[in-house]
Amino acid sequence: MPETAETEIPLLTGDPPQLETLRIEVDGDIGTLTLNRPDALNAMSPEMIGELAVAAAWLADRAPIRALIVTGAGRAFCSGGDVNWFKRGVTEEGVDLPSEVRRGAEALHQAIVDFRRIPYPVIGAINGPAAGAGMSLALSCDIRIASDAAFFAIAYGRIGASPDGGMTYFLPRVVGPAKALELALNDPNLDAQAALDTGLVSEVVPADELQARAQAKAEKLAAKAPHYVRMAKLLLHESIEHSLTDHLQIERHGIADSMATQDLRRGVTAFFAGEEPEFKGD
Repeated sequence: MPETAETEIPLLTGDPPQLETLRIEVDGDIGTLTLNRPDALNAMSPEMIGELAVAAAWLADRAPIRALIVTGAGRAFCSGGDVNWFKRGVTEEGVDLPSEVRRGAEALHQAIVDFRRIPYPVIGAINGPAAGAGMSLALSCDIRIASDAAFFAIAYGRIGASPDGGMTYFLPRVVGPAKALELALNDPNLDAQAALDTGLVSEVVPADELQARAQAKAEKLAAKAPHYVRMAKLLLHESIEHSLTDHLQIERHGIADSMATQDLRRGVTAFFAGEEPEFKGD
């Protein structure tokens, strides 16, 4: 992999960064991140990886939204890393492919770390093929909804490459360790129904209904209390790494902190009034 392109991170504002290979749109409380290299099946070029790091940092720290949809432009979600990088390293003299890949993976992995720091729900709207690092990105989303035109492929072993992008971290957490290893070794193309049966996605919808379904899910989740969503994500993501004693301490402080929010007051008041609360994030 060549070194990723550097993209200037904008000043602290509510405006999304303007990028070339990604598109960020904000509509009220809902944001949409679109991988935007449709002619290349949204393959991760050096430029896209650099911009993904910028986008992930903005989404985690600055975005004035309460839910995010991640999808791909055109007929693919993301076909993985741009194999032209590897071809160049194989066919051209003087290319230090291991060093280039090491630098590229470092940038991608920082993007994935920031992506997982996003404190609101992240919904993957998987509109087409999600292969290699594209499947890793899909797995890093909190919820995945698939078009009936989607399919998933681990794909790394088909060229003799080791998985990256968090594939071997997320996959066993989504489907279980034994099933994850079976999928990695057999490396099938999983169509949408097989992905649903395996637990990779939570639902499958017709292609022309995918965006509307993802939008409806995002709106429903965006209405929940932000402190609750943030703590639920944090606690569940980190529970596997913690001892019970350590994890209970984090739960203790999380629920105590929630008592200081105005949303908690709204929730309790609405409960006793038999009404639905309107959470505002304060």
